Order: sequence, then structure tokens, then C-alpha cells
Amino acid sequence: MSLEAKQLNRIIKKVARTDEPVLLVGDVGTGKTFCAESIHALSTRKEQPFVRVNCAALGNTICMNDFLGRGDSSPDNAGLPLVRQAKKGVLFLENIADLSADFQSVLTGIIAERKYTPVGLSKGRSVEFRIIAATAVELADTLKEGGFQKKLFTLLTPRTVRLPPLRDRRQDVPELLLFFLKQYCESNQLQIPAVPAEIFEYMLAYDWKGNVRELKNCVETLVMMSPPGELCLDYLPFKVQRHPLDCLDVRDLNGATSAVEVYLIRKALEKFAGNQVKAARQLGLPEATLRFKIKKYAIAKEV
Repeated sequence: MSLEAKQLNRIIKKVARTDEPVLLVGDVGTGKTFCAESIHALSTRKEQPFVRVNCAALGNTICMNDFLGRGDSSPDNAGLPLVRQAKKGVLFLENIADLSADFQSVLTGIIAERKYTPVGLSKGRSVEFRIIAATAVELADTLKEGGFQKKLFTLLTPRTVRLPPLRDRRQDVPELLLFFLKQYCESNQLQIPAVPAEIFEYMLAYDWKGNVRELKNCVETLVMMSPPGELCLDYLPFKVQRHPLDCLDVRDLNGATSAVEVYLIRKALEKFAGNQVKAARQLGLPEATLRFKIKKYAIAKEV
């Protein structure tokens, strides 16, 4: 496990022991939802609901009535407003930077006063849930641009947990690969296949712009597409950057050296339309040496 992962685990355990709002900041796919669920699972609220809300939907597909209610309770928990569904658990707010101004004001009141007011009523109701928010963008930038309210920013940011991108903790890739492999195979009642060393090598070299989420999807694709029993390199969902000499067979070193010389001489001659003076200069060879090699490898007639 990388130093970054160990530090993140330590912070998760620490903030799980508190009830204050937490802000999770990390690139898309770094595992913010998993982190929020871990904080919930390690807290005294673990037996209470974990309610997940996409802030981009608030004010669009989710209206204020759905969020706060109108003061009339429902015996069906699914019909309750989101703030009541959370009970004494966690209200997890994804994409907090996309929260509209109206909902920002409501959330500010909930955090600052521990109360909310249903639509159509004047008397507030107490809340007992904890708020965990997440964002893939810097709220400080959104604040400067005027898209985020300063008071809400001040309430959310003191307990900020930053999730490092996978490219900064490549040491965790093999462990995550095996974790997702076991998870997927067990959930689909499949035999766990062998993982060739090349798979590990290419995954360690890959940039993982989609982070942990992309790695998880990659593992699932490999299992689905590969023949039973072993993961196949051909089904990696990203382009494998092979070494330029991978096409050479394992053989006598002199023969391999000759193959490389022929390839480079041909490329140089093609580049300069057969001009041996310019090709020799490009290759860093005396002209006489280049002419000798052209004759030796019978290249002259082919260019």
C-alpha cells in the first residue's frame, strides 16, 4: 500500500469519529463515494441510512419539495423528503460545486443552525444527520467566480479530505487490480483467473486519467472478454504502448542488431528520398560506412 493510501485511510478513520461536515475533493473516479461510505461505515451512524444526492439534480429533476418536503409526513419512507430519509445517518452530497444558489442557502441553514424548514411552513425542524459533500473541482475557484456562497464555503472547507489521483500512487494498482478482480468474480460466480505479469506491467505504466473507477471498469472488461482461466492482454480497453523492438524475436544478438540497422537505414533513406548524404548525416554515420551497409544488406535496389 502506498504512503498516500495509508495517509488517506488514517484520515478517514479520524474524521469518522466526528460528526462535523466533511468535504471530499478529488478528480473524477478517485473514489469519493467509496470514501464517504467508509466514513459512514466506521462511524457510530453506521446502522443509520446513507442517502446519496447528486447536487446537479437539485433544482432540476429534484425540486425543493423533494428535498425539504411540505411538512406532511408519509408512512412510506420512499415518499419522505431527502432530509427526513437521512434520519440520524449521512446525507452525501455529490458534485457540491453544481448546487444552485437557492439550495446553497438552504444547505447553509442546515449546517449552521442544524434545522430545515419545509416548504410552506415557517417553523424549522431539527436535523440529526451528518453531511458529507464531494467535489471534483476546487470550491475556492468556484467561489472566486461567484458561483459559490462564501458562508457555505466557510462551513464546508475546514474539514477537507483530498483524494490523490491514481497516477500519483501507482504502487496501489496491483492491489486494486486483485481486489476488483476478486470482487467481480465472486459477485458473478466466476473462477478467479490468473493474471499474467504483462498485465501488471502495462497497468502500472498506464496513466489512469479515470482513476480508480477506470481501473475497476478495466478489470471487469478483461474478465468478460478473456477466455476462462486467464486474463488476456489483447482485451485491455486502452491502447498498449509497446516497446518499438517488441516485434523482434528472441534470437542471436548479431541478427537482432542487423534487423535494427536495416530498419533505421531504410527509414532514413525514405525520409530523404534516397539521398545517401543526408541519410548518413541523420544516422550519424560516415557516408562510406552507410554505402557499405546498404551494399551489405542489399538495400540499394529497394529504395
